[in-house]
Amino acid sequence: MIKELLEKPAKVILAVRFLYLIVAIGIVRTSVTIIRHADVRSPDFLIFTKFLVYATSLFLIYQAGKGKNWARWSLIVIFVISIPLAILPNFDSMTHNPVLSILGFLQLGLYVVAIWFLFHESSSRWFGVRGTSKQP
Repeated sequence: MIKELLEKPAKVILAVRFLYLIVAIGIVRTSVTIIRHADVRSPDFLIFTKFLVYATSLFLIYQAGKGKNWARWSLIVIFVISIPLAILPNFDSMTHNPVLSILGFLQLGLYVVAIWFLFHESSSRWFGVRGTSKQP
């Protein structure tokens, strides 16, 4: 039973993979946006901001994959904050850029599934054991 609790659940592994995929899709979406608007405005601020967001996201995903419960909770806070920031712009851009909108909704759907997996009963037990044990 203890060995079972210390072994990373498949749902956590899948959630982490989904979260990495979300970041990859975000990088593609950002790149397309920068290319489309580079002649209209300077993309420097967008690049800098997105770099910070993606770096922070990658750090949190990595830490959650290692069993850090605070990272798991940080990811859900980011999810809650990002819902209104993701849904409305995706609906607005559906008419003039449906591919980016579909990718945005795909990201949102993957995020919902990843959060579900991270807070699944087996995942929560694993995060709980990781937080209380002296395992490296």
